Amino acid sequence: MLNWLSYGVVNIAGYVANTLFFIDVLIWFLLVRKNMNIRENRKIMIKTGVISLIGAAIAPLLIVIVSGNLFPFLSSAWKVIQKIDSFASFKALVSAVFKGFSITGGILILSIVLLFFVKKAKRLTFAILYPFPLFAALTRINCFIEGCCFGKLSNDIFAVSYPPASPASKLHYSRSLIPSRFVPSLNVHPTQLYIFAAMFFLFAALVIMNKLKVKKNIIAGTALSGYGFFNFFIEFSREEPVALSIFTMGQILEFIIFLLGFYLVFKVKEEEISEK
Repeated sequence: MLNWLSYGVVNIAGYVANTLFFIDVLIWFLLVRKNMNIRENRKIMIKTGVISLIGAAIAPLLIVIVSGNLFPFLSSAWKVIQKIDSFASFKALVSAVFKGFSITGGILILSIVLLFFVKKAKRLTFAILYPFPLFAALTRINCFIEGCCFGKLSNDIFAVSYPPASPASKLHYSRSLIPSRFVPSLNVHPTQLYIFAAMFFLFAALVIMNKLKVKKNIIAGTALSGYGFFNFFIEFSREEPVALSIFTMGQILEFIIFLLGFYLVFKVKEEEISEK
């Protein structure tokens, strides 16, 4: 989205987005470290991370298998791999693959691994989930900068128009709503900013709960359920393909996350998910 400042000569969005994402991860890590002894739990964290990455890789493949498109997918993937002839093409492939991973899918898999798959990892749940809404809020600034995850057409006071050649203008051109993809998009909901505001509000509420000495299982559960709840309803104004009736794949995952939050609140004891 910021590339219009240099007429595409310099990839401003790429540099800014990468820098902001590094800052987002660093802030999350520093907040996690306040509630967890990183050194003592490094083996559990590494194991949890590896299993989560494997889960993130397998999940899309399972969707392909269920849909009956496994062989066409493998054939297409092999053709793409054969075209790799330089580091630049390999980097482009990796970038394209990881664009399919979402914050929602990531936190769902991570939560399941923490709670059910890795021995002793459950005690890290509070430290990791408590600051997660802040991370989710800050990463949406990246989405707004890059112009992805935009909303449906809108004429309300919060609506925004994206620059020429942005993802929004390309989509609107493909639907014959504008004469060219090199003109500004139509006005749309800034859903990235909606999520930023909702997640920042959620994190503020969690901080207050923590100050009031609310049980940590309730705080962690609220983090998950709150994330699922807010994102589920904001998704209705987001430009996403429907996967089930009127619901998107993101909403299906967010509903599961919402239920996991309830599980933490009502079925898990405070001492099980926290070191302190």
